[in-house]
Amino acid sequence: MPYEKLFQKGRIGNLTIRNRAVMTPMATDFASPDGTASMRLIRYYQERAKGGIGLIINEYTGVDHVTSIPALFQLRASSDVHVAGLEMLVDAVHAHGACIFAQLHHAGSTSKPALTGQQALSASDVPIAPGAPIPRPMTIEEIREVQRKFVDAAIRCQKAGYDGVELHGAHSYLIGQFFSPYYNKRSDEYGGSFENRMRFIAEIIDGIREKLGRRFPISVRISGDEMTPQVPGTLNLQDGLQIGLYLQNKGIDVLNVSNGSGLNANANCDPYSYKPGWKKHVAKAFKQVLRIPVIATNTIKDPDFAEQLLEEGVCDFVGLGRSQFADPEFVNKAKAGRSDEIRPCIGCMVCRERLLAKGMTVVCAVNPRMGREHLYPDYRKNGMNRKVCVVGGGPGGLEAARVLAERGFQVTLLEKQSVLGGTLNLADKPPHKELVTKLTKAMIRQVEVLGVDVRCETEATPEMVKALAPEAVFLATGAAPIIPKLPGIELANVHLAEDVVAGKAKLSGKVAVIGTGMTGLETAEMLGNMGCRLTLVEMLPEIGPGIYPVIRNDILGRIMAFEPELLPGHRLVEIVPGSIRMEKADGTQAEVQVDHVVLSLGTAPNPALAEAFETACGRVIPIGDAAQAGRIYEATKDAFDKAYHFD
Repeated sequence: MPYEKLFQKGRIGNLTIRNRAVMTPMATDFASPDGTASMRLIRYYQERAKGGIGLIINEYTGVDHVTSIPALFQLRASSDVHVAGLEMLVDAVHAHGACIFAQLHHAGSTSKPALTGQQALSASDVPIAPGAPIPRPMTIEEIREVQRKFVDAAIRCQKAGYDGVELHGAHSYLIGQFFSPYYNKRSDEYGGSFENRMRFIAEIIDGIREKLGRRFPISVRISGDEMTPQVPGTLNLQDGLQIGLYLQNKGIDVLNVSNGSGLNANANCDPYSYKPGWKKHVAKAFKQVLRIPVIATNTIKDPDFAEQLLEEGVCDFVGLGRSQFADPEFVNKAKAGRSDEIRPCIGCMVCRERLLAKGMTVVCAVNPRMGREHLYPDYRKNGMNRKVCVVGGGPGGLEAARVLAERGFQVTLLEKQSVLGGTLNLADKPPHKELVTKLTKAMIRQVEVLGVDVRCETEATPEMVKALAPEAVFLATGAAPIIPKLPGIELANVHLAEDVVAGKAKLSGKVAVIGTGMTGLETAEMLGNMGCRLTLVEMLPEIGPGIYPVIRNDILGRIMAFEPELLPGHRLVEIVPGSIRMEKADGTQAEVQVDHVVLSLGTAPNPALAEAFETACGRVIPIGDAAQAGRIYEATKDAFDKAYHFD
């Protein structure tokens, strides 16, 4: 069997897990407004159980809907009314052979006063981060009440059929706030000494054991290292190990090791520049000192690395987080020897951007069906070998071809380049974008195994496509770079960002990058690595407008090492030999000396192309950038939706 370690059965207390793969808890906001498990949430978890995962620890499940509301659509076990929905969720998971724990959670100071109508509770009056709302220290009576709510929630979960529960003590939520000398400034029996700071969770564990006995598994998730050494009072690895040993001695059944805190979320959910395994030393330290099993996340993107972690003794169970967003069949594909078909998470953070920055439900850039399994059940097999043509082999074209082939259509995919991938073959060129290369390979492999007729080095024309006699043409030809009509735009020292990224334009000296969206910043980083002196020009008031701050700060942190000149609020008006002229927001003029100018001003589709194909071929369906310029997520979603509903 491939991946011998990964597919060994595992034990947590008296519970047998079918393999060593654990889906770690990730917020989705798929629950109903009252916190009950919606059909959307149930189908989402059912799909992961069907995909072969051994254990699901479902997302943070609220124990209190009065003092703890961190989000509008948080799953809850805070009332008996929630039990019926949780039972349906458990049954859906058990039907496919997976086990499931509920992660019990109180937000503490991360609860939103705008949603609760009251000041948030915490161990002390320390905000979750500088500038955040100040919480109120809990009274002893409130501590007892919240502890009872944890115990009552655990009872409800057992009643619903859960295999165990997990207490969320990581990421600076309420239990973690009691752990932390940074957040916990109490002088009573719940603060000060290590034993006092552990008392809050210890009494919860005792309460659950008293009600549910020793055989009902309890997991605790902690931050093994909050990775904020610059902040006094935050927890380091030695603190984490002390907590882990204490919890083991309290009789918990498994420890789920994460990292980070309210002051360093990247150590928990890291962007694409963080390498798989960068924090495995933390998990291994726990594995070396604990007798109970250790679950750990380590930015696992493929089963080979999961197997490696188990072979190295880093952990007993590998925690798969966003990998389960990206491909719910991750485990089944690995077991069947089809790991080359697994779509990897690319660390783009669109999931967190939606949840945290926009207050919306989670999505996945590489899996547009994620969270919509209830709307998009198994593919209708009604293609009946009818002919369709996909023009363009980028992310939209590949996704459309895959879905149409899954449905039984005879798909011909035409691509003018020598290889498939389209814009993905540019997106993987900047630093730290290796995961995009893996995604491209997986998407190509998926259409190969489905028997799509792929014809590269074939520039499609309306007449050529008409000769194929397809019922419809899915136009995935992408979009063209926007080139403004400005004086000097035709000069030889003016280049497109895509030419720099592709290596067609080798630049040196002082370079002005016009436009600081994601492509502009990635191009700037590449130019900085080439030794160019950078000027970043942005018409809007902020460099990197519209980019999720975690990603923007990550890439800007690297760019700033090149000491660039930053010019937000400047609009390019003219290019002359040796310089660029700009207009500032107040109407005044500015001029900067440069050797080269790189344009990164976005892209726009070509409607005339769609009209030409429609005239020749009849039914034409533009998808991805050919319909509306966007990111990988917009391209794959548009392609999936249109290919799924095509009839």
